Amino acid sequence: MPSLLIHFLNRFQFRVFLYLLLVISIPLLITFYVGDQMSTAYKEKELLLSVDQRHDQLLFEINQELRHASEVTHRNVVDRAINSYAKWRATAESKEYQELKAYANQLLYEQTIQNRYVEQVCLMLTGTSRTLCSQSGDGMAAMETSVKGPYRSFEPVGTENRTFNGSYMLTYTEPIIDITNNQELGTLTMWLNMSKLWKSLSIMHPSLSYVLTASNKTVIFRSGAYNSTEIQGFERADVRMNTEGKAFHSLKYIDIPGGHTWTSYFEASISKSDSIFPRYRTWVAALFIFVIVLSLGSSYLFSHYVSKPLNMLKALMNRAERGDLRAYWTAKSSVAWMQLGDSYNQMLNRVEDLIKQVKREESLKKEAEMEALHYQLNPHFLYNTLNTIKWVAKIHKTPQISEVVSALVRLLQASLGKKGEFITLREEIGLTRDYMEIQKFRYGDRIQIVTELDELTLGCLVPRMLLQPLVENAIIHGIEPSKGEGIITIRTWLDRDLLFCQVDDNGVGMQVEEGSSGWTAISIGGGTSSGPILRERMSGIGITHIREKIKLYYGPEYKMHIGSKPGEGTTIRMSLPIHHGEEWGK
Repeated sequence: MPSLLIHFLNRFQFRVFLYLLLVISIPLLITFYVGDQMSTAYKEKELLLSVDQRHDQLLFEINQELRHASEVTHRNVVDRAINSYAKWRATAESKEYQELKAYANQLLYEQTIQNRYVEQVCLMLTGTSRTLCSQSGDGMAAMETSVKGPYRSFEPVGTENRTFNGSYMLTYTEPIIDITNNQELGTLTMWLNMSKLWKSLSIMHPSLSYVLTASNKTVIFRSGAYNSTEIQGFERADVRMNTEGKAFHSLKYIDIPGGHTWTSYFEASISKSDSIFPRYRTWVAALFIFVIVLSLGSSYLFSHYVSKPLNMLKALMNRAERGDLRAYWTAKSSVAWMQLGDSYNQMLNRVEDLIKQVKREESLKKEAEMEALHYQLNPHFLYNTLNTIKWVAKIHKTPQISEVVSALVRLLQASLGKKGEFITLREEIGLTRDYMEIQKFRYGDRIQIVTELDELTLGCLVPRMLLQPLVENAIIHGIEPSKGEGIITIRTWLDRDLLFCQVDDNGVGMQVEEGSSGWTAISIGGGTSSGPILRERMSGIGITHIREKIKLYYGPEYKMHIGSKPGEGTTIRMSLPIHHGEEWGK
């Protein structure tokens, strides 16, 4: 089971699914989160403004009702009939008194009828101790619930004296003044039912709780679950959200008739539709399901259009690797895959052509090797014949002939390449000396060879038969035409990363191109710039052979330089890379 799970996790399609899932979901989640945060901030701002406006509207309507109550009370106090009724001192049985009383009673009754929030209106006369109320039988009870305080001021009825069905009551009292002598005749008191008023207002301005307090912290009205600590720390006109994010608190002040300022605390709830807190569960679940479905679909399409052709091409390449060069791409797919398949088929055809070409070249190489072996028969025959001559010379005690033949044998051994294509510079100098031993039979002591060799250069590897052709050309084309004694000097030295080999002779020299400095760089791949004379001087097979060797072994950046003047001899210098042999450092 674990191996099956690991195999599933390692599948290319599963990795593509995870990649697409991350690539798609992360930007979407970030976008959703940022958008929700911006929307939440905007929603919170809008809700704060809405709560502030609702509170202002609530206070405006409360203030309007209070002002209306105070204005009605004032109109009743200054009414002439009420003023006359309050000043009446005569017998109460007179017709005029009864008419005034009936008028006053009707006026007070109309106040309770016209204003549904007024529970009771009472006229209390100090001079005659008479009390007249709009609701019969409640005069003394109303007197008992009155709150002592300044006139023309709304005062709350004490909580211990709730006489009207447990409702919050406010009293507004205004004195009745005799307009002739400015003497107080009594008072007119109105009981305003705040519970009824709030019940009406709460329909348009619903809240969790509401508290209205006087300037002395006395609670005038309370509704809902209210805790006095909830309004601590608020400033005037302050609206804020509570810590749980479930409601708004608003604290404002209201100026009421009588010159007093009350504190209004309003707590509005946040409905589910108005919630400003993260609502991720449903959205994230839906988004995650959408991303999974999208990733699965994309993974399937990718597998069908990319992974499947890729595996097919991989199988074909494995067949081609095993030697089946006919494993061509023949499947039908998208344009891009068809182009790739065509390129693959062309590659197979090219590989097949290259294999055929290599086979042809190998065949030609074998033929050339056979031909070379055939051409080596003559040098081997000559080599064996010379060895026989050498032993015959030794038997007849002719050492000079034996030495010359031995030198010639060594040269033939070098030309046959039995030691490889490269030899040390020390060995190359030895072969050159062997060649000079042979030339002594022809020229005697007329030609001398001098060597100036840096010991560090003797272990460097150079192509075999590199210096001998240069010495040969110096003898044949330089010293021999001069009819005098000749000196050939061989110099070698190291300079930075180059090995320099130079051959000088004091022969007849040659004419170089006019305007040159006397040193002419000869391109490795071709002729010289020194004209017909240089071509005539350097037309031997040795120089051509050396040029080809340097070109093949080292490339065109390594050159051969020739400097010469008529009557002053010739100098040939070669610059080669430094290759150390086994004898280096001995």
